[in-house]
Amino acid sequence: MQIGAMVMRVWSGRFTDRRGNRRSFLRLCSALSVIAFAALGLLVLASAAMSEWQPILSPAILGLLVVAGVCVSSWHGVAYTELATLAGANHAGTALGLANSFVFIVFFLVPIAIPGLLVFWSWTGVWLAAAFCALIAWPIFLRPEHGRKSA
Repeated sequence: MQIGAMVMRVWSGRFTDRRGNRRSFLRLCSALSVIAFAALGLLVLASAAMSEWQPILSPAILGLLVVAGVCVSSWHGVAYTELATLAGANHAGTALGLANSFVFIVFFLVPIAIPGLLVFWSWTGVWLAAAFCALIAWPIFLRPEHGRKSA
């Protein structure tokens, strides 16, 4: 998963640099993450409900877990670049420092939240919560102003 994510981070940076479409790319990554995590939650639920399908669903769950991990990890460089561009040269350091602070707060809270989600809703709940987080992130990546490409 990490190798795929590394490749995608480099590819996505190059792709958006050439096309000037950072915000639309970030919105797409968010939407794909919602779909991947929701599908993962549904597959886990189906696997638990239909044990006779586990030999087929288990590899599908593993494959979708890799896809979701790559998708959710592929956008970081693009997001930070767009944030620095929007903040401007005089505020880029502050903006990036603030963004990193929020990211590391989330990195601290997620491992604390997962055991509670597992107790009450199993892995289905964990993956659906991840889908919900990706969904609420989607509007953050505003559309570019009409007539202008994203920087």
